[in-house]
Parts: sequence; C-alpha cells; structure tokens
Amino acid sequence: GSRIAVIGGGPTGSLFSIFALKMAKLAGTELHVTIYEPKDFSRSGPAGCNHCGGIISELLVQTLAMEGINLPDSIVQRGINSYRLHTNYGNVLIETPSAEKTIATVYRGGGPIGIIGTEKESFDRFLLSKAVDEGAAHHALKIDGVSYRNGKPVLFSKGHDVQDADLVVGAFGVNSSTANIFEGIGFGYKAPVTVTAAVAEISMDNSVLAERFGSSIHLFLLPVKSIQFAAIIPKETFATVCILGKGLNSGSLSSFLDHPIVRDVLPQNAPYEIKCRCLPKMNIRAPKIPFADRVVMCGDAGSTRLLKDGIGAAYIMGKAAAKTAVFEGVGREHFEAGYFPVYQSIVNDNRYGVFLYKVIETYRRWRILTGAMLEVVKKEQRSAGSEKILSSVLWDMFTGNERFKNVFFKSLKVRMHLDMWEGLFKVLRRGAL
Repeated sequence: GSRIAVIGGGPTGSLFSIFALKMAKLAGTELHVTIYEPKDFSRSGPAGCNHCGGIISELLVQTLAMEGINLPDSIVQRGINSYRLHTNYGNVLIETPSAEKTIATVYRGGGPIGIIGTEKESFDRFLLSKAVDEGAAHHALKIDGVSYRNGKPVLFSKGHDVQDADLVVGAFGVNSSTANIFEGIGFGYKAPVTVTAAVAEISMDNSVLAERFGSSIHLFLLPVKSIQFAAIIPKETFATVCILGKGLNSGSLSSFLDHPIVRDVLPQNAPYEIKCRCLPKMNIRAPKIPFADRVVMCGDAGSTRLLKDGIGAAYIMGKAAAKTAVFEGVGREHFEAGYFPVYQSIVNDNRYGVFLYKVIETYRRWRILTGAMLEVVKKEQRSAGSEKILSSVLWDMFTGNERFKNVFFKSLKVRMHLDMWEGLFKVLRRGAL
C-alpha cells in the first residue's frame, strides 16, 4: 500500500518504476507508483525534446531484453558498426571490436518536427509506456515543490498539494529547475555540476545521409580551442550534431559546421537544413549527498556516466534504487547501505574518465600526437589478426560500452605504447622529409 512518487519520466524514472513494481510483486508487496512527467514524448519538436544525441549500446539492448524489456525495431533509427575519426592530420575508420559492442541511434524524446509518428517510436515514450503497463500511473504534472509533513514528503504543483508519498524519487534531468526544490528541503543535496553542450538536428534526404555517413558515427578531434570533441550521428532522415567543449554558445554550431574538415564530410551537392538546435547541460560531477529519509536522487539528478552512456547509467541507478527501497527500506540508513555503494562506484569510475578525456584533449591539441595516434589506428585496422588496443580504447571511450577504469588499464598495455612510439617516429620522419 506504500505510495512512491517519481519526479521525471525519462529512462531513470521509468526504469526505477518498472523494477520497483516487478520486485514488489516478487516480494508479495503492493506498491502504488506515480510518475510525474509533464513532457509528451509522443510529440516531436520542443514539446517532446530531451536534448541528447541518442545512442544505445547493443549490450544494454540485450541486458534490457533479459529484464523482459524488448525494444521494438521502430525505436532504432540506424544501426552503427563503426566510427570515422576526423582530425587535422587525416581520418580513419574504426570498426566495432565485436558484434556485442555495436550501437544504435534512437530519439530519446519526440525528435525533430515530424520524425516520430506511426512508424517510429520515441525511446523515452516506450519506456514510460512499459512502466504504465507494469502498473505505474503517469500524471502530466510539473512538480514545483516538495516538503516534509509529519515525517513524509509532500508534493506540490502550482501551490496545491498533489500527493503525500512514502518515497520520492528525483529522476529529473539537469536541464530542469527541479533540483532547486530538493536543495530547498535542507538535507544537503546540491544540483550536479554541469557543462554546456551544443546539439542540433540536420535534415537531409535518406539516400544522401546513407551515402555520406553510412553506418558510421563521424567523430571530430579538431584543433579548435572551444571544442573538445564533436560527433555527427546519422539517424534516418536527420543527422544529430553533438559538440562538447568549454564556453559553447549559439555561434559554436555554425563555427563547427564551417570548419573545412566538417564541410568535407557534409553533403557537397545536396541540400540539408538545420531544423533545430539547443544548448543542453550535461552532468559532469555528481552531488555528494543524493538521499535522505524517504527521498533518493537517481540518474542525471544524481550520478551518471561522464559525458557518455546516460541510458546505461539510468538502468544501473534506477534498478539499484528500486532494489534498496523494496527489499531494504526507504530511510537514509537504507540508502546509505544499499544504494550509495552503487552510486559511488559510478563517481569513482568517472575519475578515470576525467583523466582519459584529458589525455585525448592533449592528443587533440598537438598535431604530432594526433598524427601518431592515427598511424597506430590505421595499422591496427589493416592487421586482421593483431590486438587492436588503441582502436578498442577509442571505441569504448566514445561509445561508453566499457567502464572507464577498464579502458584506463587497457590503455596501459605496453604493446600500444610501443606502437605509439613507432607512429611518432613515422610522423617526425615524414615532417623532416
């Protein structure tokens, strides 16, 4: 008979709800779960937008299937089996290390105007509908206040009481102002530290998109001060542009698209059009205190994978929070014992990610290092039987298929560093000639 209020109907909120209801049934317990999500993910354009690139790994697809969540073909916009890495030194194709590490592109929300309809499905809408099928209620309300009354949290919307809850799950994104509500409760929660990204949707004919991009995500490491790295992600009739860096603004997208290396990738003699653009925030540092009595923060509101694989992190954290609540309890001490170790494992793993991104940033800035990296990757891609260490490191970094800690230790292999010295020598010799 306990009542759970979930603020946010994205992947974290939906997955928490699915797992909490499934686990409650296993335990013979009846729960009432209500998801508060004002956005309509069945609508394309800003009304259903979720500000993201939309990449999901084959490993996560298989993991969700094992949990009884089978993604329909209508969700997948395009299957991806390779990266094309573009630099000021040249470009190289990096193929997937294995079939289990392929990825697919999806639209989290409704996508650009007209893209989601009878034949195509929003990933977030699908998960939310699965949560409702499992027994959750969905209310299209924006929660603008939470406070404690008689030891339990109470939700408010437009000044009116909405619900008394036995547990409130904060599963909202960092692009909303909902974090301010929980900061005001006074248990020590602070909104995650964020960085601004630049995202845009470019429309083009399906045949042109297939010809120019194929089944590859095009990744750019350019010597542009404000851009750390950027990607063009092919879908069906749109390509999503995602740019990460420092000090990005409304002009960053135009500057990127005008770069000679980028212009060579875009269609030369066919029309394309920027349909929408935005400057979303991304969580880069998790809050230190993500829970209190009867309150827990998950997903982007808590800890998530650094710059990658937010959907995978939503699965991990949503399930961990549900397991703790159903089988252990909803007090601060229960979340401290059952939820926080999982939460902290992502925080700790992201520290390896910070270091690895700094290494990539160093290689991006120095042409000689960029050249050496490309020489090694080209050598690995040509050799059918060799261990493709650097190629695998780059694939796992950019897809989020692997934990940063595992990528870090893979990057320490002596063979790769010997190859890097060989590549560096080739670049120096070519420069001398």
